[in-house]
Amino acid sequence: MIKRLLLPYALAGGFLIVGAAAWSPAAAQERGGSDLTIAVSQKERSTLTGDVFSFTSEITNAGSERTPPLIANLDFVATDGDTYVDPEDWSGSRTKAVAPIAAGDSVTITWSVKTVLEGDVAAYVAVLPAPPELSASSPLAVSPAIQMHVEEDRKLNPGGVLPTVLAVPALLVGMFAGLRVVRRRL
Repeated sequence: MIKRLLLPYALAGGFLIVGAAAWSPAAAQERGGSDLTIAVSQKERSTLTGDVFSFTSEITNAGSERTPPLIANLDFVATDGDTYVDPEDWSGSRTKAVAPIAAGDSVTITWSVKTVLEGDVAAYVAVLPAPPELSASSPLAVSPAIQMHVEEDRKLNPGGVLPTVLAVPALLVGMFAGLRVVRRRL
């Protein structure tokens, strides 16, 4: 019984090991993989909800030939399993066109992130060839993840809305009280 329960985990572990070997940098070079590397300016960040910060990614062409035009994309993933991450909420400009990069050269891109919800989230940059060079077998380069720990920022007056939140109900109560007075007099 225990052997049957452990078999799927053993198979999954075997596939992971084989997959890791197949996608190692050396294996990528053997199958004509990407000569692009991506470095990010931050490794981790602790912040509050609603904060905005920037970081840079440096895309380097370590190959011997010029790259085709590229597409760089900023993406996010929840690492705690509980945080809902809608990438469009976290960054309004997530995709950028990158001109061809000469052999040995680099391009730096600045990204802006607005932390929306509390939780643990990772941000990363992926780069691939732009169409028409893009195909199912196109190499893909991915940056190391920036680990973000976001805590909720609790403010009494977020965005300066407190006067409106208090004034509208008070105004409505005053209007209804005035209507009652007018009705009683008639």
